[in-house]
Amino acid sequence: MRNIIAFLALVGILLTAIGLGDRTAPAQKDEAEPQKNAVPHIGRLEVLNGCGITGAAGATADFLRSKSFDVKSIGNAETWNYPFTIVAARTKDMSIAHKVAGALGTNKCIMLRTNDTESHNVTVFVGGDFKERIE
Repeated sequence: MRNIIAFLALVGILLTAIGLGDRTAPAQKDEAEPQKNAVPHIGRLEVLNGCGITGAAGATADFLRSKSFDVKSIGNAETWNYPFTIVAARTKDMSIAHKVAGALGTNKCIMLRTNDTESHNVTVFVGGDFKERIE
């Protein structure tokens, strides 16, 4: 009789432990949660306002950052007569420039090399069509 009571007590303790373990175990997620504050990591971009519209380069840079591009600098182009946004590769490798052009929805992608010491591998000349590009 003692063995039966001890056995039932042991079974009760095990069932209680299993039940508590299920409640305290972290729930597994089927899908990975997207990182909300992901660090930009694609390329080294320079975004230049080529249309003269105040805030055009900043808005374009924010859009590109939201797509994980690493915008290193924002400024003004030498002239403000760019009717279209142009993506310029600053190195022989145009793969990042093509990714930027794809994100902006443009096919205006060129190679523009001035020297091999460029700190950026892509320059975006923001044109008058920038609002269409960042929608």
